[in-house]
Amino acid sequence: MTLALMMGATSLFAEDNGKAIDYYKVGMYGEAKKELLANLQSGKTDKAEVCYYLGELYSAQNMKDSAAYYYKEGIVADPDYVLNSIGELKLDLANNPNADKAFSGFLTGKNKKNPAVYIAIARAYLPVSTAKAMEYMEQARAVAPKSPDVFILEGDILAAKKQYGDAASRYEQAIYFDNKCKEAYFKYAKIYSRSNPQYAIDMLNKLIEMDPEYTVAYGELADVYYKNEEFAKAADAFSKYVNVETSDMKDLARYATLLYFSGDQDKALELVTKVSQREPNNTVLRRLNMYINYDKGDYAKSLELAKTLMGQVEDSSKLITRDYMYFARTLSKNDLHKEAAEVFEKAVNMDTARVELLKEMGSEYEAVKDYDKAIGAYKRYIDQAKDVKLNDYFNLGKVYYTAGASIRPTEDGVVMTESDSMRMVDYLKGADSLFAHVVEKAPESYLGYLFRGRANWAIDNPQAPKLAKPFYEQAIAVMEKDPQKNAAGLIEAYRFMGVHYIGLEDYPASLEYWKKILELNPDNAEAKRMAEVLPQYIQQ
Repeated sequence: MTLALMMGATSLFAEDNGKAIDYYKVGMYGEAKKELLANLQSGKTDKAEVCYYLGELYSAQNMKDSAAYYYKEGIVADPDYVLNSIGELKLDLANNPNADKAFSGFLTGKNKKNPAVYIAIARAYLPVSTAKAMEYMEQARAVAPKSPDVFILEGDILAAKKQYGDAASRYEQAIYFDNKCKEAYFKYAKIYSRSNPQYAIDMLNKLIEMDPEYTVAYGELADVYYKNEEFAKAADAFSKYVNVETSDMKDLARYATLLYFSGDQDKALELVTKVSQREPNNTVLRRLNMYINYDKGDYAKSLELAKTLMGQVEDSSKLITRDYMYFARTLSKNDLHKEAAEVFEKAVNMDTARVELLKEMGSEYEAVKDYDKAIGAYKRYIDQAKDVKLNDYFNLGKVYYTAGASIRPTEDGVVMTESDSMRMVDYLKGADSLFAHVVEKAPESYLGYLFRGRANWAIDNPQAPKLAKPFYEQAIAVMEKDPQKNAAGLIEAYRFMGVHYIGLEDYPASLEYWKKILELNPDNAEAKRMAEVLPQYIQQ
């Protein structure tokens, strides 16, 4: 029997494997594997113990053949180290009706008083039966009522049952009986990482204060900060966990991501450039490279990187909504608006909660004059978004107006078909309805009135308009409160009124509006011409 098993009330592992097992216990299997294999190769550690934890981490990853290999190697190295035998039995536990009887065979002699054996059996049962796990946990407690490992096990069982508050209290009990129990601090913090981030941060800082070399705490601290959208703090914490020269690509990619979200794009790009040499096809690094170049304004390079990313990822499930979003924006910046709209469509279909992308999609369709799809996108946004602004209704109205105004004969003397005429009126009436909504919600703004005037003038007889008159008059009343600021809108409205009164042959009234235009812009050629011509009609 090894010393580690005989002292199970305080520790389940030998000191030289402690760092590796720390990693294993908090789910950092890659780091644990690296340490354990190095220890195994050195030949200076307890081989049975190393094999058990290698078996455990492979078992946790459902790699049963590898787990079985190491359990077997552990049994050969030391048959009395029964944890490997427990691990071997665990691999087929779900299909073994005699498992309880087999496990009982390990609880004899010195093992009967060894909490480590009960705990190992309980953990073997944990994935298949929390009730059985709890049963063996209670037996471990009977043997070692003050063992922190027992309280941690109970916390893990309760966490598996989603009783997170109770689980946290058990981790606190473990700390009470061993105030240097790093696993308990870590798991307590993990429980509260979402529901109460500050609790988690405080506990992790205590852990770091206790052992500044316990780097896994920095990794978890970075995760808590990230979930709390404190990206700069997350990047700083992770910098103390990661090593650019020796860390695996998963951690390096995560560090680059944290740097990017923290706003340190230069450092993120430097890291991406450096570590990409080790793994050129890494999806995370490729996407960050695309994002950063877009954000820096290098749209040509961003497009090249985007096409490479989107075209060479073998498993499209590795692509995320943000990838499509940036690809679409990059296409747009390179004046490929139709392609951009189609990629935005993919992004929206991938994540229907990202309704704000519908507006960008609508803008791209508008850029290629596909007004029906643009209208459809904007309407979907208004129907689905939780925080629709008045400006969204206004912008949709403008698309309807542009669609209606675009239906015109292409040659002089050509008359629109009845179908085109009906389509034009439908668009313009849709615009007018939306601008009326704007007027209702913001009567102090001239924009709703002005655009109602435009829409109705387009519907009306352009030579003798009358439908638009009340809306232009209302717009004028608002805009004349600050004529210089609203000069462009006033000139448009005055021009309508001038044309309107010419149609009624009320030349004196018309002349007054052309004069108003000249007060705002003395160089307006049309107003100057009308100011010269109209007096002749008035004198007749």
